[in-house]
Amino acid sequence: MKKNLSFHSRKILLFFLSLGLLTVISWIIPLRPTYSEFEKRELTKFPPFSLQALFDGSYFDQIDLWFSDTFPFRDTFITGNSYLRQLYGLHPVQVSGDVEEGDAIPSAPSRPSSSPESSSAPETAESTSAPEEPSSAPDVSSEAPAPEKDVTGEVTQSLGAVLIVGDSGYEYYNFSKDVADQYIGMLNHTAQTLEGTAQVYDMVIPTSMDIMLPDSFRQGLNTSSQKDAIAYISGSLTPSIKSVQIYDTLKAHSDEYIYFRTDHHWTALGAYYAYRSFADVKGITPLELSQCEKKEFSGFLGAFYSDTNKNPALAQNPDTVVAYVPPGNIKMQYTDRNGNTYNWPLISDVTDWATSTKYSTFIGGDNPYTIIQNSDLTDGSSCLVIKESFGNAFIPFLAANYQTVHVIDYRYWNGNIQDFVKTNGVQDVLFLNNVSATRNSSLVGKMATLTK
Repeated sequence: MKKNLSFHSRKILLFFLSLGLLTVISWIIPLRPTYSEFEKRELTKFPPFSLQALFDGSYFDQIDLWFSDTFPFRDTFITGNSYLRQLYGLHPVQVSGDVEEGDAIPSAPSRPSSSPESSSAPETAESTSAPEEPSSAPDVSSEAPAPEKDVTGEVTQSLGAVLIVGDSGYEYYNFSKDVADQYIGMLNHTAQTLEGTAQVYDMVIPTSMDIMLPDSFRQGLNTSSQKDAIAYISGSLTPSIKSVQIYDTLKAHSDEYIYFRTDHHWTALGAYYAYRSFADVKGITPLELSQCEKKEFSGFLGAFYSDTNKNPALAQNPDTVVAYVPPGNIKMQYTDRNGNTYNWPLISDVTDWATSTKYSTFIGGDNPYTIIQNSDLTDGSSCLVIKESFGNAFIPFLAANYQTVHVIDYRYWNGNIQDFVKTNGVQDVLFLNNVSATRNSSLVGKMATLTK
């Protein structure tokens, strides 16, 4: 009994000694961090003293916040806790960032007339089967506001709130009717000014939230329906624009690896299925994957990983970037943001590149202007793709169908689209945007400045 009591006493003593040691450590100011690498933020600073804060009690509240927010080895403890939860098989649903409320998505109005002089919808079976909703119809003449810019002078695009489920990330989508209407107006205006010169196509790409996350799970989330948003946009375009519908196509392949888990982009396989839909609308024979050389680059940790403070659940299952090199004598050249021109492979070997940059295997990444030429074709066919980064995985497939593919990343390019089309004799113009870009006023605003 006495022996057991002594052992029990030693345990109590050890506990209080450990507690005392941790207390001493916790008050060692130099050990207290000022910045969290894990959370990518400045930590709470020790509050400045003031008599007012002392008497109203807020001074000690601020000290409590500083004390808890800057505990020594904070990031180590947080990371360790995450890994312990992983070991026990706990994969909680997590949300990174602020979830915004989207606008109500109206039913798509009847397609507006392609005639600039008339704003009424044509008398079609579609327009007579359901009455128009004037409050829902976009103003096709509206212009997007001037694009917002960051300190470098470039338009900005960042992920919204990110949902982590198990080892996969999903970006929330909140519909903005004003920005969607500006996107629609920009497209309709471009089509009208290019009528008789080039055929305009539009493809709005859904993100993984709508395609890969089960409907039963997504219904309980504060995220807008991408299917309804895309239907509203495509249903509001002038009839001269050929809208390429890929939502149902991608949904039918949702059991395949068509989106990355750690990144917001689609994979080359997802882009390929969309390319086949474009080929069907265009009326051309699509390239078969079996005709391509397949390349794989493992160890990719993309934007979801970096934007969720390097979530360990994502790190345990990195993505593999698969790329397909089309056959033929294909040459590519791009111009960077400083105006320098480089000859570059259509698909780069990114084996030894940083884990976060492997998506740049496609067309050399994001550059203001890229030209791809297939010397095996002599029919004079040409296409201009106006895109953001989702277009990168799609464009290599087009090289098999066009003698010349021009690529403009509208975020970095300056000029006029219509002038470029006419000067270069472009036959097809494809606007290629993920649905999240169509709710981003800075991106739509930049497109509008290029198509006035």
